[in-house]
Amino acid sequence: MQFSWILLIALHAMATVFWTGSTFMLARTGGANADVMFRPQMGAATVAVLTGLGLGAMDHAGLLGWPRTVLMIGALAAVAAAGVQGALRRRPALAHRVAAPLLAVALVCMVIARYVG
Repeated sequence: MQFSWILLIALHAMATVFWTGSTFMLARTGGANADVMFRPQMGAATVAVLTGLGLGAMDHAGLLGWPRTVLMIGALAAVAAAGVQGALRRRPALAHRVAAPLLAVALVCMVIARYVG
């Protein structure tokens, strides 16, 4: 169980760092070369969401109150960011400028969830 937990955290962290970092970079550059990054970003988004679900099931299943609420807000922000990036694929500058703050919310929620409530 501990190995699977460590593996999920590592995969989740690597996928989210790539997805968030590349989204911020593309937002800053106006979506330059976003077409090349679309598949890797959506792959990372998929890994991030699936490993997040796995971590939620393994580690946060009994979590109640504010910590769980904060994690759910972050998860919804991340899913919304992926949806925006997919829906606005033909308008990459807008897609990444909308998705970047959503991913920032997700990141902050993930970091602070342990300390609220």
